[in-house]
Amino acid sequence: MNIEQMQYIAEVARTGSLTRAAENCHITVTGVSRAITLFEKELGTRLFIRSRAGTTTTPEGEKIIAKITTILNQIEELKREASSYQELNNSRLRIASIPGPISLLIESMSDMKREFPGSRFEITENNTQAVLESVHHGASDIGLVLLPEQTVPQYDHLRFEPLAQDRLILVCHQDSALADQSMVILSELVDTPLVLYNDPNILNLVSELAPASDILFKSNNVDALLRAVRANLAVTIGTLHSLQAYGTSFRKEMVSIPLQLPNRGESYLWSVRSADYPISRSSDLFIRRFKQILNTRPT
Repeated sequence: MNIEQMQYIAEVARTGSLTRAAENCHITVTGVSRAITLFEKELGTRLFIRSRAGTTTTPEGEKIIAKITTILNQIEELKREASSYQELNNSRLRIASIPGPISLLIESMSDMKREFPGSRFEITENNTQAVLESVHHGASDIGLVLLPEQTVPQYDHLRFEPLAQDRLILVCHQDSALADQSMVILSELVDTPLVLYNDPNILNLVSELAPASDILFKSNNVDALLRAVRANLAVTIGTLHSLQAYGTSFRKEMVSIPLQLPNRGESYLWSVRSADYPISRSSDLFIRRFKQILNTRPT
């Protein structure tokens, strides 16, 4: 009893013909007939009634062939799973992200590496526009950005999936004069020094809503920004997930305050991929696991 025998039997049952089954299985009619005979002899049960008009199953054969079909389906499922594992274990995934989610991305990457040791990852941190361009031009497979919902349709060449609702916040030291406020209006920060991540979206927002702001410096180094905040020299603008990369004791010194941003609607952390190519299994699995981590962690 072997898989080939079961495949021949299932094909004979499906077509009702030894000849057509032999053609479909790329074997001789004699080979199909011999396989069925050996199988029937081993089980001690007749599966088919053969005649010039064709081949029909016996009542006992119908029950056995139903089980054979189930076994063959399970074997195909095992093959697909093994193929999927091999593909994932040999995958290379390139991810571009704004700073906020980086720590959770690394956690997702570690989980994937434990399950698929052969998988490889490249994570690049950059500003929003650079992330979108990287995905659009094929330099990255996945991008992670924070955008208001109404701006997403502007990018027809990209596919966006919302991962979690997010928003821009003001981050200040616990001893800052702003620390007790429940909401901050950006235009009211004229006399408060700002340190800003060098992202066109953030810079344009500040330029639009608070053009007279006192900007101490701009940087792509998140650690430098938060060190300035930690020293109570300035405040910065981040997202709800911005502080997750730092330890609990470090975050205790920080206070996050929602920014009141008129006419911007709800903002989300989005995964981004190219509209020109189907999503790979590794990209799909990574995003699903990252989304799960993202939505189970307090901000």
